[in-house]
Amino acid sequence: MADLERQVAARGATTLYLGADDEDGRTSLSDTDLYPDPLEHLANIENTGRHPYAFYRACGFSVVGVIPDANGPGKPDILMAKRVGQA
Repeated sequence: MADLERQVAARGATTLYLGADDEDGRTSLSDTDLYPDPLEHLANIENTGRHPYAFYRACGFSVVGVIPDANGPGKPDILMAKRVGQA
């Protein structure tokens, strides 16, 4: 991960973004109707099944958003970001 971050920064990027799908029910966001307030659900996210977003958090990424139903009803995409270059 550190090598990827260095390469991205060397190419002039400021921020590295990723999406972590929850298609198999490993967070509290899965199998839930996130409307009308997706950000409220996101603020209370729980990792119920070893979802990779915990790994990315450990690597310094922050959860910055969610796309409800991105992969079908009740299957969101968790958006994450990390600053890798000069702000």
